Amino acid sequence: MLNYKEFVSNSHSLLIAPAGFGKTHTISKCLEFTSGKQLILTHTHAGVASIKEKIKKANIQSSCYNVETITSFAQKYVLAFYIGDDIPEQEDSKNYYPFIIEKATDLFKAKLIRDIIKNTYSGLFVDEYQDCSLEQHQLVLELSNLFPTRILGDHLQGIFGFNSEALVNLNAPEEMADFWHNQYALETPWRWEGKNRPLGQDLKRIRALLENHQPIELDRFSSLEVNIGDDIYRGTHYSKIFNIFNQENNLLILTPDSSRIDLRVNFIKRFKNVCFLMESIDEKSFYKLSKKLDDINQENIFSILREVSLELFNKTEFNKWFSDSGVKKRRIENFEVKIQPIKQKLETLRQQLSYSIVAKLLEDIKTLPGIKCYRKELFSSLCRVLEEAEEDNISVHKAMLNKRNTIRRMGRRVYGKCIGTTLLTKGLEFDAVLIVDAHKFTCPKNLYVAFTRASKRLIIFSNSKRLDSYISTTSAD
Repeated sequence: MLNYKEFVSNSHSLLIAPAGFGKTHTISKCLEFTSGKQLILTHTHAGVASIKEKIKKANIQSSCYNVETITSFAQKYVLAFYIGDDIPEQEDSKNYYPFIIEKATDLFKAKLIRDIIKNTYSGLFVDEYQDCSLEQHQLVLELSNLFPTRILGDHLQGIFGFNSEALVNLNAPEEMADFWHNQYALETPWRWEGKNRPLGQDLKRIRALLENHQPIELDRFSSLEVNIGDDIYRGTHYSKIFNIFNQENNLLILTPDSSRIDLRVNFIKRFKNVCFLMESIDEKSFYKLSKKLDDINQENIFSILREVSLELFNKTEFNKWFSDSGVKKRRIENFEVKIQPIKQKLETLRQQLSYSIVAKLLEDIKTLPGIKCYRKELFSSLCRVLEEAEEDNISVHKAMLNKRNTIRRMGRRVYGKCIGTTLLTKGLEFDAVLIVDAHKFTCPKNLYVAFTRASKRLIIFSNSKRLDSYISTTSAD
């Protein structure tokens, strides 16, 4: 059992724990042994929401802590105090976020900024530390000079490494500096206790295989639900997946390729839109389409509306209602009743532009018979920022930046039946996880994160009982 009081009493503490062993629970318990307001940093907006939820369940007052992503915390100070005019565009993530971290680290050396932070917080926790770039690590080291700092992580879950950034090495004494001398560990797989204890034990064994670059023989782990075959969109596999959708209310679908959103959208289409697409906080479509909507005028209103709609809705059904130039004429029952609100709004927009009416027009299109929205978060975000742009008299793009940055700070709860990536769901827990094409995972860390999201059922679809495509990679070193 971890001595929480001792852990938080050190000026620098390091906790190593596998997935599901209670890192987030440890943070909430540690707050019982701290005074003043604690700053809690992590990497993803879903992680922020997860930490907040667990702390709330522990009945700890919100005045005792603040949870943010590392980038949102750094961003606040850079946007408030940096006086240069060379900040990259936010959607240029390759340059924007390294710039924010670098400038924030410099700002944290200034006495004025240090005094502000010290007067606000009395301690720091950083979760998922294995995902820190070396630059983020330097930022944390700078903060650790201000108050007691505790970092929590697991080397086998270090899957970020954006833009070829080198990640911190939790096993390197010279990098860990003062943290190296106060190390702690968690040993019990709590996530599966009372839910599926054999799954927790099997995942411990699988972890050892991954750490030692050994293959996983799936049929040796009785807690796994393994399905062998080549095509999930045909025959019995297709039926099995639909049965799983019907059985589970809290379900995550994961695929090996995190880079291609079109593969996940295709999955949603093929399985009748029964799951929700988890979107990256800075997925380019949010910014591209908001800029596109800023270009609307009386002459191009329909062409831009069509372009945006084809990103949101099923093309075949959309084209049954609309041509390239406007509303089609159709001989179907109640056609005029269904299309009349859209015609009226288009006519109103040709007389006077209104972002609010554009939002309502998109909502009307979504309700047309046969229309399906495959990117529900993108749709709802666009509708909200159109309303806010009009209300606040700002551009749609600016409203979108504000909205995404708010989510970055406040977090976003994930629930229901979702399809996502390991990057978006690391730190989260689902009753059931369905892994598609498990044989295509080439990174042991991604595979480990995928497997350990499940607390009750881990369902695997693969073309082989033996997983070994990750063995040649050096990413686990």
